[in-house]
Amino acid sequence: MSYALTYPGKIVFGPGESLQLSRYLTSSRKILLVAGSHFVQTADFQALTDSLRDFEVYLESGIKAEPPLEDVDRVVAAGRFFGVDTVVAVGGGSVIDCAKAAAALIPLDGCCADYFIGTKTIPGKGLFFAALPTTAGTGAEITNNAVLTDTATKIKKSLRHPSMVADLAVCDPCLTVSGPASLTAASGLDAFVQAFESCTSPKANDFTRNLSYAAIRKISGNLEKACHNGSDLEARTAMAEGSMFSAMAFSQTGLGAIHGLAHPIGSLLHVPHGKACAALIPAVVEWNLPLCRDIYAEIAKQCAWGDTAEDFLKECCRLCSALNVELHFAAYGLNEDHFDFIVKNCRSASMNLNPRPMTDDDVRALLKKLV
Repeated sequence: MSYALTYPGKIVFGPGESLQLSRYLTSSRKILLVAGSHFVQTADFQALTDSLRDFEVYLESGIKAEPPLEDVDRVVAAGRFFGVDTVVAVGGGSVIDCAKAAAALIPLDGCCADYFIGTKTIPGKGLFFAALPTTAGTGAEITNNAVLTDTATKIKKSLRHPSMVADLAVCDPCLTVSGPASLTAASGLDAFVQAFESCTSPKANDFTRNLSYAAIRKISGNLEKACHNGSDLEARTAMAEGSMFSAMAFSQTGLGAIHGLAHPIGSLLHVPHGKACAALIPAVVEWNLPLCRDIYAEIAKQCAWGDTAEDFLKECCRLCSALNVELHFAAYGLNEDHFDFIVKNCRSASMNLNPRPMTDDDVRALLKKLV
């Protein structure tokens, strides 16, 4: 088997590494710093901005979850107005995806919708882009796509270009410590699903599976610890590294039906992405069992959960329960009136890479189990 790998120009991992950011910005003068609303209120944010005192720094914050196109346009407008040459994102997946899209679009003309719907195309490299995640989950610092939402149509999909991969990814576990337990749980479950969907992708290979298994071991052994004691830096470090490994795997292989379905369900019913992924685990894993039994059994062994596919599914459900993440969509009002939208908008690259294909009727049958 042959394969090619695409990653950020530099990946830096370790506690405290965010404070060394300036050493990697040797060609930067004007920085647009896009930061999460929660993070800007922390001492870590003040320390980070202090470390950038030799640059002109312009702050944009207030990015909404599942970032709408309007937020990208706001960040793009600020970047164009101030004439920045660098975009730095410090936040969760929504912040990083919004900033990633902005870094690609600031040198161009038009609004984000032009590129989102395809009337304009991204021709190549945008501004220098650095990503510093404050959650251990989405892997947005590694990927070459930005997941965005058109609020008018409720369509959630990726704006994607090979040049959108970050020039620099700095994964500092210290930045995740202030995250609340609910966010830690949801983002951690997202990372876990990304890791095991990467394993079952038709594009998986020995290199990516080794990354996936390393991610699975770290996440399964530390997610509960990180949720129950957010200041446990050892658990936070393992989670941050597990999330990074997960992203390094799935960015090369793609994902599967859990993510394919989570996007339209999340955008339609406003379900947080990690929780949507968790709720889809039982139905999608059961669907994939005829083709993935051996891989699921191996994942169970990697987690020390047992040695069968059934052990894997049982422990996934136990983990979600222990983290108070519900495995259904009842609270969000999912019903059959939503099925047409979900079926129409689930046909993404993730859905196409599911190991066992699903027809529209198969999707409807699966959704009925979730009502």
